[in-house]
Amino acid sequence: MSTFIRTRPERLVPDLTALQPLGFGLRTAVAALAALWLAMWLQLDNPRWAAWTVMAIALPTRGAVKRKGAWRLAGTLLGLVAGLAGMAWFSQSSLGAALFLAGWTALAATVGGFVPGLGAYGTALAGLTASLIMLESVSDPLSTFDLALDRGSNIVLGIVCGYGVSTAAALVQDPSPDPSPPPPAPPAAMIAANALRLVALVGAAWVVWFLTAWPSGPIFIILAAALGLNFTTLPNVDRGAWACLWGVGLGQAAGLALKFGPLTSTPSFGLLAATLFPFLFLGAIGASDRRSAVPALGFNVSFLLAAAPQNPMQYDFGASLNEALAVVAGVALVIASYRYLWPDRLWRRP
Repeated sequence: MSTFIRTRPERLVPDLTALQPLGFGLRTAVAALAALWLAMWLQLDNPRWAAWTVMAIALPTRGAVKRKGAWRLAGTLLGLVAGLAGMAWFSQSSLGAALFLAGWTALAATVGGFVPGLGAYGTALAGLTASLIMLESVSDPLSTFDLALDRGSNIVLGIVCGYGVSTAAALVQDPSPDPSPPPPAPPAAMIAANALRLVALVGAAWVVWFLTAWPSGPIFIILAAALGLNFTTLPNVDRGAWACLWGVGLGQAAGLALKFGPLTSTPSFGLLAATLFPFLFLGAIGASDRRSAVPALGFNVSFLLAAAPQNPMQYDFGASLNEALAVVAGVALVIASYRYLWPDRLWRRP
């Protein structure tokens, strides 16, 4: 006699893993646009910094966003103090300002080498912020404090929006596991080479600006210092440098096409948001994948610089092209420094 065993059918659970990048891109783009709207509503001078902050701290888990936001805030505050001090001491001395900035970025690279992971990210922000404050206010030293206040306000807005959206997402879905522990610190010889490379990089960029009196020279130096500091935190940086340059070039092309195309006829923030959203969405998805993270980093920074969403919008095509050239040249100078300055002292990891 045959025996039939009745088994309980297994419950089919859909695999939503493939949709996670889409959700991450959606909430990151929404948070960036919320930060941009708040910055414009508060009439801050550089609202793109708020959106940029959201894109920079966006990570898959709420805890990681909180930690990265905290390091970004700490690094920004330290950089604001350094930038204000540098302008107070050297606003009348171009050589003194150049030496101060080169020394400060080298110090940031050195400290960052000994605190890998998000700690290095914080020190890089300290170097970037000081560079930005000093160079953006060099033509008008009396505006330094206002610029620092605007920068700090935008960063805080971006952190709050990024963490808020991440927290809301965690309440409606199972949280992803936190990322793996930070990588080990590079060897001391590599840290020293990075610091010396930053001194040479910032010094060379400053000399180019001084000799040419380039109107976009400050942007050129800021990009060189910022990307140079970011590269000190990455192993095998020479292998991804060209990908970053491609991302920067693509971001500039997309941002300029948008700024002098659809953004010339956006009478409301809703239309502005709808125009920016696809690019922020794709940039966030790219940043969430290790295979495309480096070019996405270049794209996200470059796109917001080129599109320059602000209230009111400024449409000077010549100045925008000049700034685009400065951005690409700054990145190219960083790549050259890693290729030709002590290439045997690059941090290698399998």
